[in-house]
Amino acid sequence: MENKPVKKSSDNSMIKNIAMGVITPVLAATIIYFLGFNKGDDSKAEFKKKKDATEKAWSAYIQNRGIFSTVMKDLGKSGDIEVTRSNINHEIDVTVGNLENIKKEPNADQRVYSSVDIVIQQMKDMKPIMNKFLDDMIAYIATNPTEEQGNAFIKNLGENLNEQMAGLRQRDSLRLAVFYEGLNKDYKITLPTSVDLPGAK
Repeated sequence: MENKPVKKSSDNSMIKNIAMGVITPVLAATIIYFLGFNKGDDSKAEFKKKKDATEKAWSAYIQNRGIFSTVMKDLGKSGDIEVTRSNINHEIDVTVGNLENIKKEPNADQRVYSSVDIVIQQMKDMKPIMNKFLDDMIAYIATNPTEEQGNAFIKNLGENLNEQMAGLRQRDSLRLAVFYEGLNKDYKITLPTSVDLPGAK
């Protein structure tokens, strides 16, 4: 009696293809549900409610970032390093508190809250960087350098600060961009990325 060859490999391949065809949409649906955004299951009223709350929360988020940027431009005008330090730390704390308040809006898209959390963490990480910059400046002034030495040191210190701040901003730029693009696509809107404030340039 002749034994027929077993097509085990071919059968396994077919089963895997069928399984992946089932598993992939199941995983996708589960992830979408987990993230809390499934537009297809929302009624029109619920979708509009979520869209309006998302736009409101996002506007508050951008507004606070704009105010922080505008205020920070004027913080060094006191001419006193310790006053400047106090003002910077105070402004960071105030802005973090204001951003935290945005998360009290219960109906906005989760991606707005995630964007807020990222910027809050950036500001918290910014605080020791700014204070270290001022500490280094104070320590160097105490050495009584010449004007030429002072200018060279300040230039180098400033460049180092800019590099650190750029790295902080770059660290989360991709994630923030994905959230922003996703919100615009899903709600068919164009959310602002900046705000015009009195005196802002």
